Amino acid sequence: MTFLKPRRALLSVSDKTGLIPLAKALSENGCVLYASGGTRKALLEEGLPCLAVEDISGSPEAFQGRMKTLSFSLFGGILARRGSEADDADREKLRIPLIDVVVVNFYPFTSAGLSATSDELTELIDIGGPALVRAGAKNQKDVLVLADLSLYAETLEELKTQAGISADLREKAAARAWESVRFYDEAIARKFGAERESPLRYGENPHQSATFRLANESPIDWKNPCTEAAVSYNNILDFSAGFRLLSDLANWKPEAAHAVIIKHQNPCGVATDADGRIANALDLAWACDPTSAFGGLVLLSRPLDADSANFLQTRFIEGIAAPGLFPGSAELTVVASKRKNLKAVTITQVDYQEKQTTVSVPGGTLAQAADAFSLEKFELKTEGVWRDADTELAQFGVLVAKALKSNAIAIVENPTERCFRLLGAGQGQPNRIEAIEKLAIPRARAVLITEARSGVASSEAFVNARLSAALLVSDAFFPFADAVEVAAAAGIKRIVEPGGSMRDNEVIARATELGVELAFTGVRHFRH
Repeated sequence: MTFLKPRRALLSVSDKTGLIPLAKALSENGCVLYASGGTRKALLEEGLPCLAVEDISGSPEAFQGRMKTLSFSLFGGILARRGSEADDADREKLRIPLIDVVVVNFYPFTSAGLSATSDELTELIDIGGPALVRAGAKNQKDVLVLADLSLYAETLEELKTQAGISADLREKAAARAWESVRFYDEAIARKFGAERESPLRYGENPHQSATFRLANESPIDWKNPCTEAAVSYNNILDFSAGFRLLSDLANWKPEAAHAVIIKHQNPCGVATDADGRIANALDLAWACDPTSAFGGLVLLSRPLDADSANFLQTRFIEGIAAPGLFPGSAELTVVASKRKNLKAVTITQVDYQEKQTTVSVPGGTLAQAADAFSLEKFELKTEGVWRDADTELAQFGVLVAKALKSNAIAIVENPTERCFRLLGAGQGQPNRIEAIEKLAIPRARAVLITEARSGVASSEAFVNARLSAALLVSDAFFPFADAVEVAAAAGIKRIVEPGGSMRDNEVIARATELGVELAFTGVRHFRH
C-alpha cells in the first residue's frame, strides 16, 4: 500500500472543531503548515508554527477577505501530478511547492438562520474553499483532502501508527469531499435559484411549510398548470407516483391507451385498452375501486377526449394529467364545470423514465438507480403451459404491482379481448397474507359482484369464473406456502412472483398440489 508522507499542508477552516490536534499531528510528522488568516491565528495562539498562505500565493488577502486562497501557486501545488516529468518541470520553472494535505471547510452558509438577509447570505458564499476541495479531491492519488471533520480521527490514527496517509483514506476523503461540495452548492442553488424553486401553500399538512424545486428536465409541465388551482405538495407526490406507472405502461404498449387513478401514491385503478380507446381504459380503471377513486387523481396516456371528459364530469376527482391539456380547452372545461378547484397539468412526454431517485433521511440523502421499465421473463414452475396471453397479462400485472407500496399484491385480468385492468390490490401492509386476504381479494370480489349484478348474472358463479381466469402478482417472493393457500382458497389459479425464497421448493410443491400455476420472474420490485 502506498502511504502519503505529508510535507506541506494547507489549512483554511470556518469550523475549527478538531483543528488543533490535527494540525499538531501533522506538524509533529514534519509537515509544514500554511493557513489563511483566522485559521493561522488560531494555530499560532496554540504555539503551533504556521506560515501564511501568502508565503506561497505571493498575494495578500484583499477585498475584505473575498480573495485569500484563489492563487495559481496554491492550486498548482495541489494539482501537480507527482512523478510527472512535465509537471515537475513546470513546478521548478514557476517555483511552486507541492501541497500534500488540504484541510478546508466552508463558510457557514448552510447553517445561517432564517433571519439572514440576502446580502448576509451572499457574503457566506464560499468561493475559494470549494475550489480548493475540488482540486484536492481531483488529485486524490497524491493529496489528502479533508472537508469532513469526521475523518480527522482516522487521519490522526494513521499519522500515529504509520506516519503517513493510506490510499484508502485518501480515496474515502475525496468521496466525502465531492459530497460536501455538492451539498454546499445545492444549498446555495435552493436559496438563490428563485426561478426554479416555488413556494407551496403548505406541505403534507397545513402546519408544514414546503417548496417545490423544479428540475431542468420534466415530463410534466409543472410550471404551467391548466387551471387556476395550484398543485399542492400532496398533488405533486400523487401525480408523480401515477406518472411512473403510466410511463411504464406507455413503454410496454406505446400504441395502447392507458389510464391510472392514484390515491395517496397508490394506484387504485389501472387499465389498458390495446386498441387505443382512452375512454374505455378510463371506464375500466374507475370500476377497479370507485370508492378509493373518489377524490383521486386521474392520469391518461392519450389526450382527454369528449367521452372521457363527460365521464369525469359526474365524478369527484382532485386532478387530471394528460398529454395535450391546455387552459380553456372544451374537454377540460367540461371536467372542471363541477369541480372549481380541479388541478390539471400537461404531460409532455408520457414515456419518460427517471434515471435516479432520491429521498432525504435524517442526516443524509439516499440515492439509487430508478426501478426503470423492463420486460421480464416468466418461468412456469408447476405443471401447465405458459401461453402468449399469459405473458401479456403478467407483464401488465408486474408493472402494476411495482407501483404499489410493499407488501404489494395485484390481481389483474383481461375483462375483454385486448384489454387489461387491475381487479384488486393489496398494498402497504406489514405482511403479505393480509395484503392478499384482507385487501386484494375482497376488492376484486367487490368489483366482480357489482358487475354480476349489473349483468343479472349468478354472482357467485360469475365471480368464481372470473377469479379463476385472473392472475395474482406479488412484488416479492412468498417466504411460505400460506400465500398460495389463501389465494387458492379464493379461487385464484395463476400466480406470478419473483422467487428467491429459501422455501421456494415448498411453495412450488404446494401450488402443484392445489392446482395453481406458479411462475417466477427472478426480479423483485419493493416500493417501501
